[in-house]
Amino acid sequence: MRSQMHAKSEGDDFACTSEPYGQSGARETKVAVSVRGPEDHGGMDIGIDRSIAERTQRQLGLITRTDLDALGINGSHVQRRIDRGILVPVGRRHYRLAGAPRTRHQAVLAACLATGGWASHRTAAALHGLGRFSLGEPIELTVRERTRSKRSRLALVHVTTTLTDDDVTVVDGIPTVTVARALFGLASLVPQISQRQLGTIIDVAIRDGQASDRWLWWRLEELRRSGRNGVSAFERALLERIEVGATESWLERETLELIRSAGLPLPQCQRKIRTRGAFVARVDFLYEHARIVIEVDGHRSHSTREQLAADAARANELQLAGYVVLRFTYDDVVRRRDHVIATIRAALASNTRH
Repeated sequence: MRSQMHAKSEGDDFACTSEPYGQSGARETKVAVSVRGPEDHGGMDIGIDRSIAERTQRQLGLITRTDLDALGINGSHVQRRIDRGILVPVGRRHYRLAGAPRTRHQAVLAACLATGGWASHRTAAALHGLGRFSLGEPIELTVRERTRSKRSRLALVHVTTTLTDDDVTVVDGIPTVTVARALFGLASLVPQISQRQLGTIIDVAIRDGQASDRWLWWRLEELRRSGRNGVSAFERALLERIEVGATESWLERETLELIRSAGLPLPQCQRKIRTRGAFVARVDFLYEHARIVIEVDGHRSHSTREQLAADAARANELQLAGYVVLRFTYDDVVRRRDHVIATIRAALASNTRH
């Protein structure tokens, strides 16, 4: 089914998120506050306060009306703690324990608790460490179609019928879609995010062991049947991995796109070169038929004296093995694009003739 996106708003569901958030993550959240008021006497109040503190400790300082009902805490007890400033309303049915820090993680969890949904798309990508997304506004959630979601001025709520138990997990205490489903969510946002960016994120996720080609192809086929948004963009990214291999950085992906846009044949990515069975190097790009190696150097990864020496030794070994080695910097790829293309074109013309 085609996923529907709704930008939903309502007055006070997430009132706490209108103030600046702290920078601490979920693991840093600690509730260090006395929950007893001056009028509390006897074991009942102490037991209620302890139950509230324990529940909020597990939920980034938050507690819902449903939680309170489950703990047997009635409305009068809740109101008394609101009056004393022990519980702070952050919506019609949500409260924050006074003293609990306001964080971006807390805001995401509050949205999930309000809607019964899971952090998804760019928000899930940020939680999983995919790409360079942050937990800033807007928060993106996915809810199952049968869920009656609440509205929020800060949340984008995606509605789907294809979210299975295999698609959801918990990250830092926050209900979140899995890495695979987060990647599909990002694919549905193309062209809001670029096809190149999507491809790089998928490559890095697989490189880091967060996903696998086999699993992503399987999920693609499962979701293709429902006509879900993002299928075509995701398939293009996976097919490119088969066609040329996987890149390992934004700079490599940008170089590949530069070569493609110039109409030049695409090289293979991340290929190992051996001579007489002995390993020589793993290179960024390889034109095997023309014996041309292309390397792209970012500022950080090739800036130390040791790395520069290793790069020089590696280039010498490749040249002795009969390869032409072309090296381009970040500035070449970004600012001297014509130079990069002219150099590759000349090398291909020369080596193809031989």
